[in-house]
Amino acid sequence: MRTFLLCVFTWTFSLLLAACQNSAHKADAVDTYPNLPFPTLGGRQLWADVNWYAGWRVQQHVWTGHCRLLDPTNMRRAWGKRPAVEDALRQERRQNELHLSSNHLVVLLHGLGRSRTSMAELQQQLRAAGYEVMDVGYPSTRRSIAEHAAQLNSLLDQIAASEEVQTISFVTHSLGGMMARAALAVGKPNPGTDALKTAAAADVTPAAEPQWRKSLQVHRLVMLAPPSGGSSLAQSLKNFLPFQWLAGDSGQQVTLDEASRIPVPDCKFGIVAGYRKPGKGWNPLLEGEDDGVVRVEETRLPGAEDFWAVPSLHTFIMEDPIVVAGVLHFLQVGKFLADSSSEN
Repeated sequence: MRTFLLCVFTWTFSLLLAACQNSAHKADAVDTYPNLPFPTLGGRQLWADVNWYAGWRVQQHVWTGHCRLLDPTNMRRAWGKRPAVEDALRQERRQNELHLSSNHLVVLLHGLGRSRTSMAELQQQLRAAGYEVMDVGYPSTRRSIAEHAAQLNSLLDQIAASEEVQTISFVTHSLGGMMARAALAVGKPNPGTDALKTAAAADVTPAAEPQWRKSLQVHRLVMLAPPSGGSSLAQSLKNFLPFQWLAGDSGQQVTLDEASRIPVPDCKFGIVAGYRKPGKGWNPLLEGEDDGVVRVEETRLPGAEDFWAVPSLHTFIMEDPIVVAGVLHFLQVGKFLADSSSEN
């Protein structure tokens, strides 16, 4: 009986696979594949946002290269080759009369190994405050910081082309801060040869300045628990094979030497660091105050408008209501809460 069931399963699976392959080959002629609205997790570590508008996003798979269109509820509305899926997004914009809610766009960038859902509380509060919010999904463990920066600049070039956005700000968590710094450094003069290679992903010469930098005003950047000077924890795990596989190229670039090669942002920025209590950290492997992953001193970066240390864990700092309120205050006036334990 068990053998019979196995044969039936194998035969059925073979027929389904053959049918899917046949449909895909036929669909290649029109560059899209047959689609039923299908719920997804929104993309975790294998999808990169390559186009975005008003909560709709085109994502590209890291390995296969095929794309899909997700609506704001993460329902798949189309999939196939990128030009056709981007055309599907344009059709949705026309049919649903989509528009951005504000000309000030706040870009959210999650941390290493996380997804854009980790920034959900910030997204909700920023929208309530009147900002348009783009919560970028990127494969943090599958590509390098330079590749993440190139993805971000490409997205922002498309945003600038819509001519609906005038001002842009960034709110980042952990690795997202390095990604924002690298994106802002592309095309900027004289940050050093190594920094240019890191930020612009260029082998010999730096990439040209992104088009969006010429038309959009960068307002402010808030970095939550960023490994600004590199992470000593990542440095100690650099040659550990499981860490190399799990964290990918980006994990190798959060080390002390690599992080220092990314230029300081050329915009107004503030930093929020987490710790356990004065003089104490969460991680016994780290010296001094830390959030369990990054030491407070490792978050510092010269030129910050404000620096704020809060009792919080690295993993949850972007969900802390006090931190969220501080982020909103900094975007408005360039300082964190007046009654906070802010220190410079």
